[in-house]
Amino acid sequence: MDNDHRQEATDFLATYITEHKKNLMESVLAQRTRFVTVALEDIYQPHNASAVVRTADCFGIQEVHIIEGRNKYDTNPQVLRGSEKWIDIIKHGDEDNNTKSCFDALKKRGYKLIGTTPHTDGISLPEIKITKPIALIFGTEETGLSEYAMEHVDEHLRIPMYGFTESFNLSVSAAISLYQIMTDLHTSNLDYHLSEEEKRDIRLSWYRKVVRRAEALEKEHFVHRNN
Repeated sequence: MDNDHRQEATDFLATYITEHKKNLMESVLAQRTRFVTVALEDIYQPHNASAVVRTADCFGIQEVHIIEGRNKYDTNPQVLRGSEKWIDIIKHGDEDNNTKSCFDALKKRGYKLIGTTPHTDGISLPEIKITKPIALIFGTEETGLSEYAMEHVDEHLRIPMYGFTESFNLSVSAAISLYQIMTDLHTSNLDYHLSEEEKRDIRLSWYRKVVRRAEALEKEHFVHRNN
């Protein structure tokens, strides 16, 4: 689909969406980012994965990467509350080493990989410096990041803790980390916003998700236009 076709489809579907809803989408889209992304490695509890996806949406993150291993990605609709339809969930599950596949893809796009773990003397969360796109990597609930992930991330990140418990829950760790990082990003001079082309593509995707029978309506529109 070329750009003119996409724009026409967007304009057509917009006629089925209220001004309030469109304005809300534009407000959210203006703060969306791919400058920060999240990767979840081999998560086995659906409510944890779902909670991280929901948190990512709340902080304006457009992509979440799912690294499947022993466990396949599953969701908990009660936790997601529809948040999954607003972001791009990218699964890595077809290779012998899905963590490597995900890492290679992220590094090719220029991301710095930051592995979150309480078990190293890595950089403390308040000390993190954001100078380029970053991908936060979270490991499985029981054992954390895999050995491969620990060896191949660019930096280890720890959240300061002052109690007896060894670590935070996965979804809590993600929420704390993303709050700090996104707060720092929003007050920085970095251009973390989506490009106009990215916004255009996401806008059309969102319109298609909120308009009932969007696919059928689009098809009918272009058939009638061409006749």
